[in-house]
Formats: sequence, structure tokens, C-alpha cells
Amino acid sequence: MIIDGHAHLGGEYRDRESVIKTLDAAGADSVLICPADRERTRTLYIPGFSDRFSVDELNFIINRFIRRSFSTGFRRDNIEEGNRKVYETALASGGRIIQSFWADLCRSDVLDDLECKYEQWKFRGIKLHQSCNPFPVRSSVFRDLAAFAGEKGLPVFIHLHSGKDVADFISVSKELKTVFISGHLIGLDIFIENRARVGENVFFDISCPPLVPQRRMARALRAFGPGRLIMGSDTPYGRNNTIQIISRIRSMPVSDAEKDLILGNTLRDLLGI
Repeated sequence: MIIDGHAHLGGEYRDRESVIKTLDAAGADSVLICPADRERTRTLYIPGFSDRFSVDELNFIINRFIRRSFSTGFRRDNIEEGNRKVYETALASGGRIIQSFWADLCRSDVLDDLECKYEQWKFRGIKLHQSCNPFPVRSSVFRDLAAFAGEKGLPVFIHLHSGKDVADFISVSKELKTVFISGHLIGLDIFIENRARVGENVFFDISCPPLVPQRRMARALRAFGPGRLIMGSDTPYGRNNTIQIISRIRSMPVSDAEKDLILGNTLRDLLGI
């Protein structure tokens, strides 16, 4: 089974028809989608800077830019409305679209809202983004959300913001009975340096192609094995990402069975579908 494990509603995935068209063109079965940061009817071009910078350095620079640009309140309203649009689009997709709920841990009522929306929508994953919605990993609200997700069997995709946040996450990862998918191989060097402290409940998203070079995917593969890597496109942030990332995985020097784990079999089991 081929599942795009991380994408947003927008660009090539802007509505039900475009999602199905893109999945079919890439030979993929389904996609796990959360809202985009704003309404994005078009794909956002991202140049491939990864050959010119240390990739972790580049990730942390981009994260600082995201945090500055997301500082106005109307973006948070967009996320709330975006969650509803994802639900409605997924409902009409015949199972091709799987909803991931973007939770804002800056909201005082986030856990009540999460409980209410889960009962209504039965989404299959939760998205956290520290750069957009700043929250400390070492906080009661993060632990409470992790407990909720673990109880419901919902994997939590977490976009970590800084090197300190990566280190903090590693330090608590084994304590939490929750499946986490760490986004975009952010902080990969820190994860590798502290490999013994990283919980077996932590998996790694390898999106998006313009910002995650093949050599970095190979390092993650050597360090954590194919069963811990999750294929994602991060659409609409980059052009033709779904086709590109599947092609990269197909070219990896591992067995077909191991490629299938990365392409979707591991995520299928984590999602319980």
C-alpha cells in the first residue's frame, strides 16, 4: 500500500478531484492530509537549497522565518477552518483522503476542542507545528495531548522548531506511550547523536523533496532502518512532490519489502487502516 504520509490541503491536493488525480498519477493509494498554513490554490515553488547549506541549519532558518510570518492571529483562524475543509474533503473521497487534525497547543481549550472534533470527525492523526504554534515539549499540555493520542491510537506528527526542541523531545520520547512522526528529518544529526535515547515510538517523515536530499534520507535509513521511515510529500510546498518522493524511495538500495514499509505499509499499521 502506498500512502502519502504528510500533506496539506492545497495546490495539487486543493480539492477531492485534484487529490485523486495526483494520487493516481503517482500510483499512490491514499494520503494523510491536514490544513495548509493558509488557503493555497496553487503549488508553492521551493528552490533546492539543500546542496548549499547544512540541512539542519537550513531547517532551523526556515523555521524561524515560519514563526515570524505566522505571528498574526488570522492564520490560526485559517487552520481552524482548514480542519473542517479537510474533514469534508476526506468524507467525500471514498477513503483516498485520511484526515489529520492540526491541533494548536497555544489554545487554552485545545484538549476540549480535540475531544469534541474527534467524536464528530474520527480523524486518524494529529498534527503539531512548533514553528506556527509555539509550545514547549516539556509542558503539561503536550503530555496531555500525547496521552489523548495514545489512548485513541492516533499517531502525532510533530514539526519541531529548534535544536533545543529536538533535544527536549528526545529526552521525553521514551516516557510517552504515543506514536510520534518527527517531520522533515528536522534535527536528524541530533537524533543520530542521541540514538540510544530515542524511543522506539518515534518515526521519521522524509518530506519534502526540495529540502530533504537523497543523502539525508540515506543517513536516516542507516541510523534507524526502513521500518522507522515514513514517506510524505508535504504538498503543496514543492512541485510534483508525490511523484518525486516515490521515485526516490524506489531507487533506495534496500529490498522491495523494505521499500514497501517506507511507502506506506508501516503507516498503514500505525493508522490502523
